[in-house]
Amino acid sequence: MTYRDVAVRLRAGAGWCVALLGLSIPISTGADNVLLALVVLAWIAALPVDWRASWRAFVSTPPLVAAAVFFAALVIGIVYSPVPASVAWSSSASKYSELVMMIALVWAAVSERTRRLALYFFLTAIVLNLIVSYSVGFELVQGYPGLRTYPAYPIGFRLSVTHNILVSLAAFAGLLLAREARKSMVRAGWIAFTVICAYNVLFMVIGRTGYVLLAVLVAYFFVTSIRGWRGPVACAVVLACAFPAAYFGSANFHSRVEAIASDLSTWQPGAGDSTSVGQRVGYYRTSAQIVADHPLTGVGTGGFADAYAAKVKGTDAPATTNPHNDYLIAGVQLGVPGMLLMLVLYGTVWRSARHLPSRVERDLARGVVLTMAIGGLFNSVLLDHTEGLLFAWAIAVLFAGYRRYSARRDEGGGMRDEAELRSTSQ
Repeated sequence: MTYRDVAVRLRAGAGWCVALLGLSIPISTGADNVLLALVVLAWIAALPVDWRASWRAFVSTPPLVAAAVFFAALVIGIVYSPVPASVAWSSSASKYSELVMMIALVWAAVSERTRRLALYFFLTAIVLNLIVSYSVGFELVQGYPGLRTYPAYPIGFRLSVTHNILVSLAAFAGLLLAREARKSMVRAGWIAFTVICAYNVLFMVIGRTGYVLLAVLVAYFFVTSIRGWRGPVACAVVLACAFPAAYFGSANFHSRVEAIASDLSTWQPGAGDSTSVGQRVGYYRTSAQIVADHPLTGVGTGGFADAYAAKVKGTDAPATTNPHNDYLIAGVQLGVPGMLLMLVLYGTVWRSARHLPSRVERDLARGVVLTMAIGGLFNSVLLDHTEGLLFAWAIAVLFAGYRRYSARRDEGGGMRDEAELRSTSQ
């Protein structure tokens, strides 16, 4: 057996790990870390014979380049950070490391079968979350060992914000699969899955970010799936029916929406505020002031906590290590360029998605962008483990094998890449 044979087997095994990440991301952080480590170790072990393929995949896949540039900016920010390099790395930069691990994930997910399994494993994990959530919410069981679930808080394996983000994205995937289904029974099944997901988000689990995401993803689906004026009209009708139904039919939805106006009316700058909305407004205001003070370079990677504490010193406003906003935490650390790099990352994925081979893949990639870009307005989703890994994994799976500049490849290298793709897709 040659080393290349070993590398082929390593890649096949890593492909299974990528697929299984679809199952673990909505369920288990520990399993995520093990599977991700196995993929990276397999990639490193195969580099002596696969480095050319990895390099070509990297330079010809714009989302990978954009992600690497953003991560490189965070590493450079360590140089002028006010905290020790080890602290800057552990408290901030390392939390974005999935962005560079996308290179290994793309290498492992080259097989079409791997990519297909990854999607269905993810949807299976969402079904498991829904089973837990519904069984607790309807008091079919008293609870599950190790899970903080009870009838008033019927989450699955993740806390409410993350749960609703995951289930909203799954509902969108269900709509895409229903749209492309050729058999009426299959289409009906995916529509039922979408309705079950939407009901769970709107009527059962608290999590206002999920409410917004679900509305945006449904709107995107109708506007892009139905041509002409019918798409926006269908979207308006669906949302016009869903909002009042949830508002008057769900105590959780009603109370969470009502709390927004109540919390905003009592918020005052610099005052101590224990409400969810009030605290976030304070975080946003103070973080924006820090960005304005350091617009070009920010305070350095890992310097958010110290800069924020110094800014609120002498006021009743609480200190925080996280402003619950992806753009602001990037801006505080890296300045306006850091915020722009994050937008460039999302914009690159959006634009590059048009070259993906199927309509489901194109729209799903853009759905992931909407999930992260809008979720990042209210939470630090790219910084958080589950959502950040979800983004890296989903983009890697969708863009694995992507060749943006195929015409520029040398003939021999192109033939080798295509042969490799065919052999690994069997």
